[in-house]
This record gives sequence, structure tokens and C-alpha cells, in this order.
Amino acid sequence: MVFVHGFLSSTEVWSQFCDLVWHDEELADVELRTFGYATALFSANPLRQVPALDDVADSLRTFLAHDLTHCSRLALVSHSQGGLVVQRALARMLAEERDELSRIGLVLMYACPHAGSDLGLTPRRLFMRNHPQERELRPLNAAVLDAQRVVLHRIVHAPDSPTRVLVYAGESDRVVTPASARSVFPDAGVLPGDHFSIVRPDSPAHRSFVVFRQALLAMLASIPAAGPAPTSVPAPCRPDAPPTPQEYGDLVDLLLAVPGMADPTFRSQVYAQLPAAVQAQLPRHSTARLEMVGVATTLFAYRHLRPGRAFGAALAALVPGHPALEDLAGRLAALDAPADR
Repeated sequence: MVFVHGFLSSTEVWSQFCDLVWHDEELADVELRTFGYATALFSANPLRQVPALDDVADSLRTFLAHDLTHCSRLALVSHSQGGLVVQRALARMLAEERDELSRIGLVLMYACPHAGSDLGLTPRRLFMRNHPQERELRPLNAAVLDAQRVVLHRIVHAPDSPTRVLVYAGESDRVVTPASARSVFPDAGVLPGDHFSIVRPDSPAHRSFVVFRQALLAMLASIPAAGPAPTSVPAPCRPDAPPTPQEYGDLVDLLLAVPGMADPTFRSQVYAQLPAAVQAQLPRHSTARLEMVGVATTLFAYRHLRPGRAFGAALAALVPGHPALEDLAGRLAALDAPADR
């Protein structure tokens, strides 16, 4: 199960879904992952940019192909702009005639702006006219409609398609109206809530979770019985609460106490020991403290890859036995997802 967030959002939007799945005995064997990507009003770093949806879609494809190579069946759940990312990835899979699509059994989209969003359109055009993601949230965007057309013709209406596509709108949503969210998809519905509460189920009885659970169980029931599960797979994401600002601050202080951490070359040596997916998301900043804040956030966002331990091991190799590492190693390990449920 891969969750994809929306515009100006983050993976934390899925915390309540993760928590409910975690405590559902019938979903105990489902591996949860969150796919995060850069989305902001602007990039403060002159060497970085807000990515276009095509690039985010390709990043999602890379994530599915490499981070989840051990999974024979996948379900993609998205919120808002995340649905556009998923559809763009599916359309690009089909365009290249690859077999990637055969693993995807379910696509479930909450409040996806299939026909765009009118909310604040005039000021958005004025102040965000060059924003690569905002442009595709405007009504009747050609690239969005092209991807939607491919998904409808080659997945939704294809008789032999392995992928079920469900879309849901929020009945009180003014950001993405029900008409835009449902569009012309045949399996479409409306759920209680607005643009944000639709993905914040507060109990197993919340209708957003009920439809999610039913769809996922139906997909699981369609999977043929297989042999024993692999003995070693990446750890599933846990619905643990993120560190508090105070905990982040303490961690940053401990990181900066390590000799050499103020040197960009030293930091690069440490980063080289992290998983490639984590390295690609690490911030670079001329001020070491600001960079460390971003590093701590990235380590937690990719905690399913257990990068904190790798970070600690790299520091231990570069400055062995230094007193600054005594408390730091435990703090870094605590950012990681536990190995077991």
C-alpha cells in the first residue's frame, strides 16, 4: 500500500490512515509505505527547484520499481494532487509499454482535481504563474486531461485491466469540488468532509476508511495463494508521531557537536553512506544548522529505510570513539521505523 500526498502537503497527512490499518487484524499483512516528494510555494535554495509533475511521476515509478521490488501486488492511495501524480505515472508506464502496471491492483483517489481547482485562481495566476505544480491544478490543463484520457481508455474501460480505479469527493470540499473530483470516472462516490478531513478518518467507522478497507480487502481476496513471504524485506512504515520541535532541536545540537559536521565535505562523506533514495532528498544549505534541520526531517520521512542507523554508523567510522556520538547514536536510531511490527 503506497500513499501519495498532495500539493503543499507531506507524508504525515496519512498518519491516521496508517494508525487504523495498523490496528486492523484483517490488514495485518499489508505493508504500508508513504511516497514523499518536494512541494512548496518556492524553493529557498537557488540550486534546487520545485519539481514538475512529470518528474514527480517518474520518481514514483522509480520508487515502485526499486524500493518495492519485492512486492507482487500494489495499491496506490492518493490525496488531491497526488492523484494527478499517480495518473501521470500510469500514463507514462503505458506509453512505454512496460509491464509495471501488472502489479498495481488498486488505485484509490481522494479529492483529486481531475478538472482542476477554481479556489483562489486569480491570485494564484498572479503570484504563482511560473509554479510548475500549481499550473497543473488550474481548470482544464491539457497535460492533466491527456493523462486522464489514457487512464480511462487503457485502464478503467479496458476489459482485461488488472487495475481497479476508484475516486471519491468530499461533500463539503470547496478546494476541489465534487464535480471535479468525480469527473467522468464510473466508480466514483462522495464522502463526508472537506478537502482535508476526507483523509483524516478518526475511527474504523469513518466512511473514508470504510471504502478504503473494502477496496483493499477485495484486492487482497483476488490475489492467488502464494508461497512463504520473503524472510527479509524493507521495514513497513509505522504510524509513529514525528519528533517534537524540541526533539528535533536537541538532535540538531548533537549533530553539530560532532567534529567536522560544519564542513560540507565531511557531511558529504556521511551522506554517501545513506540509501540512495535518502541521499536524493537531503537538503544542501550554506548554514550547517539549517541543513541539519532538513537532514533530520528527511531521515524521519524515509524512516522505513532505516537511514538513522546508517547515519550513525557513518559518523562512528569517521570520528570513532568521540564522546559526541554516545547520545547521538540512540537519537538517530530512534528516527527509524522499528524492524518489526
